[in-house]
Amino acid sequence: MDIDKNQFKEKIIPRLSTIDVDVQLLKLSGFTLSSVLIIIHFRDWEPKIILTKRSSLLKYHKNEISFPGGTFKETDSSLLNTALRETKEEIGLNFDSNEILGCFQTVRTLTSNFAIIPFVTFQDSIRKTNLLIDEVSEVLDIPIFDLFKGLSNFNFKNFSDSYSFRYNSEIIWGATARILKQIRDCFY
Repeated sequence: MDIDKNQFKEKIIPRLSTIDVDVQLLKLSGFTLSSVLIIIHFRDWEPKIILTKRSSLLKYHKNEISFPGGTFKETDSSLLNTALRETKEEIGLNFDSNEILGCFQTVRTLTSNFAIIPFVTFQDSIRKTNLLIDEVSEVLDIPIFDLFKGLSNFNFKNFSDSYSFRYNSEIIWGATARILKQIRDCFY
């Protein structure tokens, strides 16, 4: 798809909610709270998205493809702070809260009882990442529209909103795929 940065943003921004997520209300849901950062950048005028491959050493979702982010801690001032802190810890990229445009709808994991808030930032470029290898084995910098071509539905334990994306040899599924589907739905 031939689209410039401003046109891309015009498709995404109207779908975002405010960054003020009520942690106390979400806690009542019984889910473990977490948040991720969707980092969209425009290298060579092509929209790209940053994903990570999780380490095989992790307790949950090992070796899966995900967005940078993690579990809310009581010391975090907000779920946005969680996403920013975890992104810096996992891949060494530091963003300010004023660079966050909003968030997509909360996504729940199908197997591990997490509620995930996906926050969004647009960047002109991304500097070199620095991986925390205990948590992240690889950073994937993927052209968004190439990724969208790999969408398929699949039946996971009879959940109706199960999707997967294939990019090269990686299969992206679960909560990450449902977040990606929200982004894709802005365009198709």
